[in-house]
Amino acid sequence: MGSLPKPIKKLIKMEAALVILVLVAVNPMGNSFAASVNSQEFFTYHIRDLLECLVEKPQSQDDFYLATGTYESKLGGELFGAAKGMNLIVVQLESVQNLVMGRWYYGQEITPCLNALARAPGSFYFSNFYSQIGSGNTSDAEFTVNNSMMGSIESYTYQLYYKNYYKGLPWVLRENGYRAYVLHGYKKAFWNRQNMYPSMGFERFFSADDFESDNIEGIGGGNIVGISDHAFYEQAADYLAGFRQPFYSFVISLSSHNPFRLPDSLRRIIIRPAEDNIVGDYINSVNYADRCLGEFMENLKERGLWDNSLVVVYGDHFGLSKSDSRVDAAMSSWLGEPYRYDMMMNVPLVIHVPGLDAGSTFGNSGGQIDLMPTIAYLLGIERLDTVYLGQNLFTGEDSVVAVQTHMLKGSYIKGDQVFEISRDGMFENSKAWSRLTGDETVLDGCLENSKEAKLAIDLSMFYLNNDVLRLALLENMSMNEIHEAVEGKKTELPDRMDGVRIESSNKKALGDFYRMMIEDEEKCALLLSDDIYALLLELETEYSGKSKKKGGGSLDEIANEAFLDVRARIVPVVSESDNYTKVESLGYRRIMVSPEPELVLAGNLIEVLNAGSPCGIAMSKKNWLLSMNIWVGSKVPVYIYDANVLSGAETMQVYRLRTW
Repeated sequence: MGSLPKPIKKLIKMEAALVILVLVAVNPMGNSFAASVNSQEFFTYHIRDLLECLVEKPQSQDDFYLATGTYESKLGGELFGAAKGMNLIVVQLESVQNLVMGRWYYGQEITPCLNALARAPGSFYFSNFYSQIGSGNTSDAEFTVNNSMMGSIESYTYQLYYKNYYKGLPWVLRENGYRAYVLHGYKKAFWNRQNMYPSMGFERFFSADDFESDNIEGIGGGNIVGISDHAFYEQAADYLAGFRQPFYSFVISLSSHNPFRLPDSLRRIIIRPAEDNIVGDYINSVNYADRCLGEFMENLKERGLWDNSLVVVYGDHFGLSKSDSRVDAAMSSWLGEPYRYDMMMNVPLVIHVPGLDAGSTFGNSGGQIDLMPTIAYLLGIERLDTVYLGQNLFTGEDSVVAVQTHMLKGSYIKGDQVFEISRDGMFENSKAWSRLTGDETVLDGCLENSKEAKLAIDLSMFYLNNDVLRLALLENMSMNEIHEAVEGKKTELPDRMDGVRIESSNKKALGDFYRMMIEDEEKCALLLSDDIYALLLELETEYSGKSKKKGGGSLDEIANEAFLDVRARIVPVVSESDNYTKVESLGYRRIMVSPEPELVLAGNLIEVLNAGSPCGIAMSKKNWLLSMNIWVGSKVPVYIYDANVLSGAETMQVYRLRTW
């Protein structure tokens, strides 16, 4: 190893995960196509680079946990262990956004209990904290907070990965003498919670089966009519009082769920005619949820739990969607300024440590991915020997808070800056603004932060797709063995496959195509269209089995297994004018790009590839010579298709260029 540069020698001495992150971020091989392979290949490629550096130095098993390494290096500060030995009570508030915190509605305080908690001695309020959900809404917030990695955008994580092995907050605390419980007043099968919670380390799930519901019409939303927060919290406090201490109790509220149709008897805020819409309904719903939270805190005090419990309260996700034009207009009118995505995703976080005289408000940026290491720090956990992608909010600097819904992958919030990547995935078409003023800012420095945001999402999916914690922590695999296992799982695209071109308006042809894919479970098909995103959206709407009720309160986002299998075998083709990131957000892991010849001749192909992580390049036969030019030396496969097939669900042959 004497020939290695000193910086590399130094890196080798660090934990393997930190080295991986550095290697992924800086691309030490200098390969311009490194970012153009698919997500799975992207990470195994860099793991291979790492192994080449480490081949002469056997690693201890402790180096194979793939953690970020930031936790143990930042355990200083007077708050480390401030809640050591205490119970942990985490309350997840349904649909509560930070914009209601400290806000008065014409002389009426919206969240007096949360405001009082934030001001109390020993309380720490994080005003620049964000939801980081995927397709699973509430369940993704639960997952991210407890596991310090992000959920899936393709379908909800609790459905796709409940058989994975996890070592998040419940397991870490159980190893330190805690019992771990989760309490929620709804059906245990919803979001597949009854199967996911045991995998995450919770010993008992207290669901609707364990609570006596008061069945108040309008509580929750739409078809979710059930126990009120008042009744739920009262019974939850009784359960907590009976738990052996120390315990970790994860408490999930419900009453402030969309569409916020609280019965008149529970409304306390007098709403003006101008807000007699979803905004007024939301304000009253959140006000009710806040009152019930206050009752819960008083119940904890009466039962002697408050003074011996670290209490964490946060919002799971937005309640008022900017993507709904009516909501956007109503919110902008009430706020007196444009309603922005950062306002929408900003959720409150209040952490209360009993026994401390002082508290504080933190303005550093953070997200739900950061809660696990933050809580571990307060509880005095000295080592997180597991995967975690967040940082301790008390000792860390501004996080790059990655988001993947509404604003597409590559968008982020850091400090006071918000960056939204362009819908076409191209950096130069993106925009940034100040979250404090809303004024547009320059893009200087945004590119590296955008890459970091993408990396957090891609790493999360890498861990989930490959069940990496099982390989590292249960099967005791070395880095080399993990690499080989991941490579062995990878499914290569065939050299020949069917190609289908369907116009986005042709529903009959789309139906014929879907039935063809259902009938042949081995078929992999390239899919082209005049508007590929619209076509794939129609495919999901018609065949996924997901509920599409707007404002009806249904959270049932189950995608049927047949649809998920078909989707995994479809390879959409996008051009540089299409929205690569939007197609990716629908859950397609393998996407090809079909760049215009003029773009390639202008030397801008790499920019197109870097806008996403395509699994290949698709070109029509008429561009044969140009395809050959791209193929030579490329790390991504190049496929040729017949452009003469223009309509219906007729199939054409697609060939991969190979050396002959």
